[in-house]
Amino acid sequence: MRVENQEPEIMEEKDKKNIELRCEEVQEILTRPPHALVRWGITVFFTVLALFFIGGCFFKYPDVISAPITITTEHPPVWIVARGSGKIKEVFHKDRDSVWTGSIIAVLENPAETEDVLLLKQDLAAFSMADSSIMNARISEMRTLGSIQNTYASFLKSLIDYRNFLSLDLYEQKMEATRKELQEYRNYIRHLNKQSDLDKEQLGIAATVHNREKLLFDKGLTAQSEYEEAKQAFLNKQQGREQLMTSLSSARIQEAQLQQNIIEIQMERAREANSLGIALNAAYNELKVSVNNWELTYLFVSPASGILSYNHIWQKNQNVSNGDKVFSVVAEETGDIIGKIKLPVSGSGKVMPGQRVNISVTGYPYMEFGFLTGEVVSVSLLADDESAYTVTVKLPQDLRTSYGKTLEFKGELSGTAEVMTDERSVTGRLISPLRYLWKKYV
Repeated sequence: MRVENQEPEIMEEKDKKNIELRCEEVQEILTRPPHALVRWGITVFFTVLALFFIGGCFFKYPDVISAPITITTEHPPVWIVARGSGKIKEVFHKDRDSVWTGSIIAVLENPAETEDVLLLKQDLAAFSMADSSIMNARISEMRTLGSIQNTYASFLKSLIDYRNFLSLDLYEQKMEATRKELQEYRNYIRHLNKQSDLDKEQLGIAATVHNREKLLFDKGLTAQSEYEEAKQAFLNKQQGREQLMTSLSSARIQEAQLQQNIIEIQMERAREANSLGIALNAAYNELKVSVNNWELTYLFVSPASGILSYNHIWQKNQNVSNGDKVFSVVAEETGDIIGKIKLPVSGSGKVMPGQRVNISVTGYPYMEFGFLTGEVVSVSLLADDESAYTVTVKLPQDLRTSYGKTLEFKGELSGTAEVMTDERSVTGRLISPLRYLWKKYV
């Protein structure tokens, strides 16, 4: 009985110790159920959170990609850039003049006379490698060509050498003399052939006489001296014929040699003509290259037809530097006004035709003038050297902004474009990082 009474006492002592471990506020919270305000607060919080996620599924907004844009036309102005440094030597057209493709607008200072170089260019355009053109080509050594002078002198030398070759034509004279000699030998051979025919008949007669005298001598009807005379005459005729045939063979050998000489002279003539022609053609091409290089360095030439516009050069003796934009040519029919965006690679995959573009134009503060609204027309397939894609944007032709103001267009404007890409919900944007982590690590 003593032991049984001790156990309840021990349990009561442990309960007292546990109760003493907690403060009164904690004990109050543990012993009292939550207040109604707390219960409704938790309910409202989770309800608002649920509504936020549900509403986020319906509320969407686009990603914005910003990039520089140039507002121009389908046929934009063409700039004429200086390829050398120095003073303007001559100006041939005034500001706002109509120019055509290839029109010379101005000349940069250089040692050459512009008129001489242009005349030389005309002569080179009319020149060809035909013999008639070479013989009739105009040659003038009294030209001031500056850096072109050396190549022009080489061309003149090659042209004169070839022209002398054609005019003198020593090989043709040699061939003509050889042909005449060949013709004489052929006449000589023809006479030898006639002489051979006659000699053949005489040899036949001598042979008949010899045979007859031999027959008579064998029968003892004639003296031996007569027989020997007939035989001697026959042998003389045979010897003469052999000499004649030797002369005929020698003449034929000489005829063949003359024919070979004509062929060799023709080959030598063709070889020298080919050598002179190659030298002349090389000098001609080198001269054309020199003239073209001179034009590229010192001439300001209109690359297209249109209206000439001065930039910062308007008279002679003004200095320009290499790379300066000196003149521009504006096409008379410029076409529609468009925009060209230099789109960076980052985010370029989101840009597609039909998307909206908001444009803030440089020089027209958007808070005062508003912004232009355009539409993506196309995106280039490949990036350029600067790792940027070119995006073509369709714009309102009157350049009317969102504030109803019309911007003045002077051939080209610049600004910043904001491309409105695909719209995504708020919930989707919150879930995307979780989805990425799930796909990557789980």
